[in-house]
Amino acid sequence: RLHYTPNTAMRLWKKVSLLVIGLSCLTFLAFVPIQEINNDSDAITEILNKVRNDASLSSEERAQLLEQAISLIQKAKTNNLEDISFAALRSGDSLLFRKFNGIVLKKTQALENSFSLGMTHWDLGDFLSDVKPDSAFYHYQKAYKALSLATLEEESSHLPSSLLLNIASLKDNIKDYVGAEKDVIMAISSIKKNNRSDWLFRAYNQLGTIQNGLNKPEKALEYHNKAKTYIQYAPVNRQESYRLSNANNLASVHLRQKDFKTAYELYSALEDQNQLKTINTRLYAKVITSRAYSGYQSGQLTLEQVEDAVRQSDSILDSIDYKYGQARNYEYYAQVLVAEKDTTRAIAQVAKAAALAEETNNNDRLLSALKLLSTIDRRNSTKHAQRYFILNEHLQQKEREIQDKFARIRLETDEIIEENVSLAKDRQIFAGIAFALLIGGIGVFIIINQKVHNQRLKFKQKQQKSNQEIYNLLLSQQAMLEEGKKTEQKRISQELHDGILGQLLGIRLFFSGLNERTDEEAITQRGELLVKMQDVEEEIRTISHELNEAAYEKVDNFILSIQQLIKDVGEASQISIGFDHDQKYSWNKLEGDLKINIYRILQECLQNCVKHSKCKNISVNFATTEKMLNLNVKDDGVGFDSFKGKKGIGLRNIISRTKEINGHLDIKSSPGKGALFQITIPVQTLGIQPNTLKSKEKTTEIV
Repeated sequence: RLHYTPNTAMRLWKKVSLLVIGLSCLTFLAFVPIQEINNDSDAITEILNKVRNDASLSSEERAQLLEQAISLIQKAKTNNLEDISFAALRSGDSLLFRKFNGIVLKKTQALENSFSLGMTHWDLGDFLSDVKPDSAFYHYQKAYKALSLATLEEESSHLPSSLLLNIASLKDNIKDYVGAEKDVIMAISSIKKNNRSDWLFRAYNQLGTIQNGLNKPEKALEYHNKAKTYIQYAPVNRQESYRLSNANNLASVHLRQKDFKTAYELYSALEDQNQLKTINTRLYAKVITSRAYSGYQSGQLTLEQVEDAVRQSDSILDSIDYKYGQARNYEYYAQVLVAEKDTTRAIAQVAKAAALAEETNNNDRLLSALKLLSTIDRRNSTKHAQRYFILNEHLQQKEREIQDKFARIRLETDEIIEENVSLAKDRQIFAGIAFALLIGGIGVFIIINQKVHNQRLKFKQKQQKSNQEIYNLLLSQQAMLEEGKKTEQKRISQELHDGILGQLLGIRLFFSGLNERTDEEAITQRGELLVKMQDVEEEIRTISHELNEAAYEKVDNFILSIQQLIKDVGEASQISIGFDHDQKYSWNKLEGDLKINIYRILQECLQNCVKHSKCKNISVNFATTEKMLNLNVKDDGVGFDSFKGKKGIGLRNIISRTKEINGHLDIKSSPGKGALFQITIPVQTLGIQPNTLKSKEKTTEIV
């Protein structure tokens, strides 16, 4: 159990204050090198841009630059390690990405940086989305969980919703249209909640694509038209791209529903857009074939026009090495040839489409090509149909497996999220308890501190009262001594006057009777005796008057106490102590607390000189001005360096008492030159008015 005293409380309070000041200083210093951080940030940005965009760099050079960027990020303590992973992803170097994505994942997990961890998992999900959808889904889920736990700035508030759209796209690809629809609707709700209309085009556009997969053309058209209304809120640099994509999606819905006339009109309007080829070359090549096919099916284009369009589209796709899209061209061309009853050429074109689809893992196109072959290639119809059913069964099984994996990953993620929510609630409860304990502790500390403060005040008051009583007893004793002296003086004065002087007067009168004798000798003797008696009478009268006057003079007990203190110290130490004081000042009118403090200050000064100075002489001076009392104690001892060294308890007592009477202490000393203690006390502090002195008389007493 702690025993609280005034000194204990003060020490505790000082430690707390120093801790707060120290933390404030550290916080300030942490923000001082702003220029250096800014410079590092610029260097990091330059390095990452070079890694992403400079195709001439080798893999080793990119790795060295990314290592340098990691060092700069850790030095600047910005924690934006996710930029390293993103730069490696955009470089197109898969080995480089896997290496640095792994490094960043470990570092962000160690730092418990939810935002960086989420963005790094997101990069890995994007990397795996085309080759391992189940692994991509796993990392997307990890990213979503991390970003949901992170504190996001306003400009990053859309990230979880955007990630949900990526997850929906994965589900769309494996034909989990219901799951994809659910994720998109959830994303739209979050986007609207965060007032991010700039992301609503992408969400509604994706929802329209899902409805097309669900074979709900009316809903698909509804959502694509709704997406069109949000293009205006998208970033300006993306609006044209979004407008072209939306127009293609609307045309595709009509094409799938075999509304060839409307599809042809929409594709024609889209093909006429001059910027389409520049903005999206792949889409431009696709639009050319789609327009030709819908135009032929609606009776507005000829076979030759379709062939020219397919050749043009093939040429464009060859130039960008995009075989994935060429399979579609050959299948559409084959369907036109079937309509022209050119079965031989149609089979050749479908076979090319199937080969390209198989080569590019375009399973949907491969299935449609095999289905068409089983219809038009009667010689190999069974073979094509068997291959179709095997592939279709395999794909469906694979899709079911992936959907099951998605479900398990989602379930595990939901369980983790629920666990995190439970842990978060527990943490909130513990935080609430800790906060309550902290508040309670602070309250107890304040109460204890207040009690200690009150005890200090009471202790100080009692000490002052005791000091006053001690000093009053001292003054009373001194007054009684002086009063006894004066009483004795008065008694002697009365004895001289009433006794001796009366007797002498009688003798003088007696001898005056001898004047009747007429002999010469008697006359001479009487005359001499009378002269002597008159002299004695005059002398006694003078002494009596002086003694009686001194008895009624003012007795200044405070100065007498000071003189007695100086006398006692001088006799005990065999040191010559001189004392000067202003005799005209009303020293005895000082308040008792001030007198005892002045007395104790002088006592400590003298003791300090006796113990440490090795002096031979000490001078004490009490002087006054109209506004100040000046108390000076000077010795001729060894002196000391007043700016160095530890303050002893005596000096601390002098400082403390000086502060109590609102005085000021000035110590002047240097080695070998003695020491001077100067105490100045404002007159208004004393509660009395100074005498108006035109001349000051001082006495010097050497003990």
